[in-house]
Amino acid sequence: MPVLARRIVVVSPDEALGLKLETALEAVADTVELHRTVDSIVTPAAALCVIHIDGELAPSELLPRLTGLGPVIAVLPRSNLAAVVELMMPSDRIVGMMVAEQLDLRRLAAMATRIVADDLFGLDKVMAPKTEIHTRVVGTHDDKSRCMAEVSGFVEQIGAPKKYREPLEQCIDEMVMNALYDAPVDAQGKHIFSGVPTKKRITQRTKQSVVVQYACDGKQVAVSVRDAFGSLGRDTVLAHLHKGLHSVEQVDRKAGGAGLGLYLMVNLSTAVYFNVLPGIATEAVCVFDLETPQVALEQFGFFVQSDARGRRPTGPARRLPAIPHHTRVIPVLAVILAVIGGAWPPSAASKQAQITVRTIPKGATIELEGRTIGTATDGTLAIGELEVGSTYRVAAHLDHHEPKQIVLRTHAGPNPVRFELAALATVELDSTPTGATVEIDGKRVGSTPVTLTSLAPGATKAIVFTRAGYQSATASLEIPRAGEVKRLVQPLELSPDLVRVHFVSNPPGAAVIETGKPATVDRTYTPADVFVEANQVHRFTLTMAKHAPLVIEPFTPSRGETLEKGGDLVEK
Repeated sequence: MPVLARRIVVVSPDEALGLKLETALEAVADTVELHRTVDSIVTPAAALCVIHIDGELAPSELLPRLTGLGPVIAVLPRSNLAAVVELMMPSDRIVGMMVAEQLDLRRLAAMATRIVADDLFGLDKVMAPKTEIHTRVVGTHDDKSRCMAEVSGFVEQIGAPKKYREPLEQCIDEMVMNALYDAPVDAQGKHIFSGVPTKKRITQRTKQSVVVQYACDGKQVAVSVRDAFGSLGRDTVLAHLHKGLHSVEQVDRKAGGAGLGLYLMVNLSTAVYFNVLPGIATEAVCVFDLETPQVALEQFGFFVQSDARGRRPTGPARRLPAIPHHTRVIPVLAVILAVIGGAWPPSAASKQAQITVRTIPKGATIELEGRTIGTATDGTLAIGELEVGSTYRVAAHLDHHEPKQIVLRTHAGPNPVRFELAALATVELDSTPTGATVEIDGKRVGSTPVTLTSLAPGATKAIVFTRAGYQSATASLEIPRAGEVKRLVQPLELSPDLVRVHFVSNPPGAAVIETGKPATVDRTYTPADVFVEANQVHRFTLTMAKHAPLVIEPFTPSRGETLEKGGDLVEK
């Protein structure tokens, strides 16, 4: 992460948490100052302030004390959307929120870096380094449906728990519909689809496209949707969330109303961010933590980028009829316009070129300048509306085959391109139970079930499977020949030093807390299995909001034992 010559102020009444915050932010700035209270800050000027709010200060008391401290990230004791909205509505100084109870210091540093560097856009800034980012361009309602199906297939392929799949689909649907039909504005800033019924909207489009990115880094799945207008307002988002919190039935459901959808998004995700470059782009990001037993909003932010970095507005929008899916020649102008900073209006007199791509075998996905254009379903795909004499990078991708690309300068005519895609060796790895981390040559390659196509055919690899509560297992596998698929399912045995304890509660959903563990570790919620050391004394407490804590009697499990602990939680 780049070191930025900026000053960050950290305020926390909790000394231990404050030191963690300070350490996490040292890679973001040259100077990080730690204070116990806001009043102890001598020099107010700062690029960023991170404040741990322990619940004692009301927003009306806190906000006047933040003068000169730059944008603020608030660290709240626990997930509480109502508290977030209450903090952010009075002042745009508070731009982000994180939860102390589930605090991920890497994600805090990533959020701070985006703010201090004034560089917000792109899913790569949210995911772990070197995570593969998948990008798709959506221009119509039909494109949206195909994109959602592709992302759903990706989520299923990486083995994400089923409980995340439907929420992720709902968030994609909401974000893409907002970007396609709520974001576009005309020269006067008027939303061109305002008041247009949904059934009519989906038969129309604009010349500007939407960029969808999705990725998984093993711990989290994330999806982002970026429009080319930058018309989303902070007040609009907070107003919709306030309505959703206090009167869901009054949230706007009429044509053009995105209120209910925004409210649902923040209740379905682990993190939600809105990045805005006014008049140029808005990017909505939803993150799903695969390691959290119960979904709860842990990070939220509305960030405004001031430096356009050479990006230019794409121009006013106007309603156009949707392009039929069967059209063979795919206009690329909308794709280029979708790339932020790519406002590239060629003159009407410009000569046009076309690239005709042929792939062997059929069915490859074709990309132009890193953006997906379409699929060569019958082996051929034509890309039109290109400028003669310009240089383009064309690539072809097909599952279980080696991708290929070429850079060519176009001339008048079809510009034929032929790709022969070599088959790759495919290895499908799974375990019983699933969810084991897989390592090959000391490098983590995913969690079971996982499909790999990057291993050299004929090589023999030692594959290590690890999962909490189970003994690590190593399997030797000879990678199949190119074009072949080999599947390995590795059984895992329980660790003899650990005992499975099944925690239950009435009502369910209580946090399972082991005495002596810090409040910042990830929580487990009932009903759940927890693995503990055999022949050791263990003390647990079950907690839930508005209920008295349930203290579990200390217990010492023996090897081979299976225990169940829990009981009724009494309302306060």
